[in-house]
Amino acid sequence: MTTSETTPAQDTGHINALRERMIERLRAVNALCSERVTAAVRAVPRHRFAPDFPLEKVYDATAVLKTKFDSDGRATSSVSATWVQTLMLERADIRPGMRVLEIGSGGYNAALIAEVVGPHGHVTSIDIDSEVVDRARIHLEQTGYADRVEVVVGDAEHGHPDRAPYDRVVVTVAATDLPRAWTDQLVSGGRLVLPLGLRGFQRVYAFTHHGGGLLVGETGDHAGFVPMQGLGAPAPTTVAATDTVVLTTDADPVPAPDRLPEVFAEAAREQYTGVRMGRNEYFGGLQLWLATTLPDFATLSGDAGDLGHATMGVHRTPAMWTGTSLAYLLLPEVSTDPVRWEFLARGHGPEAAELVDLMVGHVRRWDREHRSGPGPRFLTHPDLPDAPRVISTRHTRLLALWDQRGTGRLDWEADPGA
Repeated sequence: MTTSETTPAQDTGHINALRERMIERLRAVNALCSERVTAAVRAVPRHRFAPDFPLEKVYDATAVLKTKFDSDGRATSSVSATWVQTLMLERADIRPGMRVLEIGSGGYNAALIAEVVGPHGHVTSIDIDSEVVDRARIHLEQTGYADRVEVVVGDAEHGHPDRAPYDRVVVTVAATDLPRAWTDQLVSGGRLVLPLGLRGFQRVYAFTHHGGGLLVGETGDHAGFVPMQGLGAPAPTTVAATDTVVLTTDADPVPAPDRLPEVFAEAAREQYTGVRMGRNEYFGGLQLWLATTLPDFATLSGDAGDLGHATMGVHRTPAMWTGTSLAYLLLPEVSTDPVRWEFLARGHGPEAAELVDLMVGHVRRWDREHRSGPGPRFLTHPDLPDAPRVISTRHTRLLALWDQRGTGRLDWEADPGA
């Protein structure tokens, strides 16, 4: 262990017991697998990085410890839930002697990385918020990691070239883009692990650098990190459909935004998909499938009552907006089976029938070919050609490659209709 506990002796056994119980739970959900990361979790006193929280919460594998808020009460800094921290470290495959850039500071995660890379590795942690950096430095100093973690103030849009190149880049704030600096400062064969918000749906991704700026990545679990600040802060385009329903899109420009309220008010065309979900069944794969394959993709968020049925998730539901017509996906309860729900496509406008049919076809194809699959792999490079399924961001372009139920056949060129 790198540091000694300063907690009173009578509490040491209790802390150790809480930590071991947390480790057991992390292993049970496959968020902790390797001996390297397990040893790091045992070595780093998590409670010393979150002194204002009860021990039971600090060593709860699922608890997010929010440490700073903006004027509207939204969290701007936090100690992430341990399960997602260890999951990301496992996916990063960090090894002794590596040089690691952490984007988003807090101290605890950087200390875990320092334990894994060992005395011959190096950890640089960067954050745009000087208060967060100061707090991280204090905690790292108090726990004996100050000489092994360099904490700097800066906008992560530029990475940290002074210590580049890096074997690994681990991003602990939600990004909506992949700045070129992150790839340029990553060695060929290096890994970039981050929570990426792709068209409104945030997942943890692990990308491998194949040289020449080409990244190949795999998607993972749903995440809920605080958003990036600075130049990489999200800037979604929103259009109000009603006082309580909002369309969010990355279309630039948004087609005929002024027409959305009148189209949304038109009589609806509806079609059930025949695809059902059980209670607590995960449908994040469907959200990502629609986000990466539907044309004119957007999301709707707002009051479920105004939408008429339960939406897919608390915040956003997949949608399409063409400038003249709108379609979106709902998840109402099946009246004859109170523990199951069936996806329902609803459309408005002159092309409603076509959009609804297209959305239903996508849902059915996901059910046939991707429902039990691993999710997509991604190619990302700034110079990917313009194509229907290529997603453009400010810095790069991404293409989702879907494996059809483990067949090895990648579903990205075929028509994803019914």
